[in-house]
Amino acid sequence: MKPSISKLFPAVCAALWLAACSDSSDPKPAPQPAAPAATVQEPAAKPQPAEQQKPAEQQKTAPAKKQPAAVPNMTAAQLTERLKQWDKNLNTLETDFEQKTAYDGVEVSRSHGKLFYNRPQNRLRLDTLGPDGSVEQKAITDKKDIVILDENDQHVTTLSWADWQQGQPNQALFDFGNYTALVDRHTAELKKQDGQTALLALTPKEGEEYTLYLTLSKQDFFPQTITIQSELMVTRADLKNTRKNRPLQADAFGGFKK
Repeated sequence: MKPSISKLFPAVCAALWLAACSDSSDPKPAPQPAAPAATVQEPAAKPQPAEQQKPAEQQKTAPAKKQPAAVPNMTAAQLTERLKQWDKNLNTLETDFEQKTAYDGVEVSRSHGKLFYNRPQNRLRLDTLGPDGSVEQKAITDKKDIVILDENDQHVTTLSWADWQQGQPNQALFDFGNYTALVDRHTAELKKQDGQTALLALTPKEGEEYTLYLTLSKQDFFPQTITIQSELMVTRADLKNTRKNRPLQADAFGGFKK
């Protein structure tokens, strides 16, 4: 059954009246389309908190490491005189070393360790270290006799210093405190230099034939490398962490008993 017009008319009027009221009163905002996904993402470069930025700021403001001042070029005679000066003023020495020997370009031996020297006591000690840094052998001398100790400081043997030194491929490594006499027995030739280092070649004035190369730091004229070449045999010692004229450990030369 169809509804009568009289019943529908009031309902239609009511609907029209409500719509009119909605348009004339405080309107509700029309729904907005959803924002694009990009507008809700965080910015790509999010500012870091102040405490996180601090190390970077410190890094930027940290002063650059100062390089040693370049030293003007010097002659071989001037360099040898400077070398003699530190030798005469040397009282104690502690240095790490790494030594390699090659024959005709083929490495035949390699060793590393520490060297201690005390001029007032006339003592020199050489520690040979293993791969893990532990002491494998100690050699202590007064440059007359040399005592060899094992890794437990137990006596192994006692030798003549002169005989032992003759068997070493790089005798100059153990001649600290005697470099003035060493230089005087040789003729010095300047091979090359820059603002920081100089290379001297020393050849004996008489006797056996070899060439001793000293790479000197031009800051204190102390050797950084000591290399000896005799025909096809070349032995090079690199000195690192060198400390001159500083106190040595009290028992540095313990165990030296003839």
